[in-house]
Amino acid sequence: MTSKRLACLGLTAPLLLITACSDGGGSRLFEPPPPPPPDTFIEVRANAASDYARVDRTGQPAVATALLRPGGQPIRDGVPINGGATNERDSLNQGDPENDGEFAGAFVGTLIVLNNALADDLDSLGLARCSTGAPGSINSASQIASCIDVAAPVVIPDVITLNISQPGGWPNGRHPDDPVVDRLLAAALLDLSPGSGQGLDLFAGLPLNPPGNDARADDPSPPNFPYLRDPIEMP
Repeated sequence: MTSKRLACLGLTAPLLLITACSDGGGSRLFEPPPPPPPDTFIEVRANAASDYARVDRTGQPAVATALLRPGGQPIRDGVPINGGATNERDSLNQGDPENDGEFAGAFVGTLIVLNNALADDLDSLGLARCSTGAPGSINSASQIASCIDVAAPVVIPDVITLNISQPGGWPNGRHPDDPVVDRLLAAALLDLSPGSGQGLDLFAGLPLNPPGNDARADDPSPPNFPYLRDPIEMP
């Protein structure tokens, strides 16, 4: 009996006692707390909100990672510093979505760098770029205007949006199997206009990922919570 009581105590001590523990003989060791009165909301917080720092807003994929500078690099002029952050990524995460437009200049600057760096590769693959100008010579927002037109509404503000009147799938919501980073790169680098013949999933369709890392039409994620496949053991 002692060991059963101790086991019960060990399991319930860190938790609110929502359910009662039994000693196996029908008697209750702990009584659950009474339910709250109707229309009563209970908030449990260890500390005041001001004691916490927002680490990652987890909005759109790779926005802070790919478009903003981490610690150790100079903060660009015009980038706001929120909550005493020491780098651009933390500043975005500690800010609020309604102010994400303040990072537009930094996003554009990074897009110019990416389009310059990858223009040669895209040209060698015969892909139509959303940027204009020769590789290495792109230096203004006007030369990546069509890239901005596609990418900006997705990343500013940096939140996940869902229009239930439209088909789901990133950037409209996000399915577990959506190749979000491949699509984000396509939006930032490729000409996706109707006459280009290029689609948002062009990069996602390239056989570049390690085996077992791709979502496949014949092996979709389970339809029920938690919507994830069993882990794959890699050799």
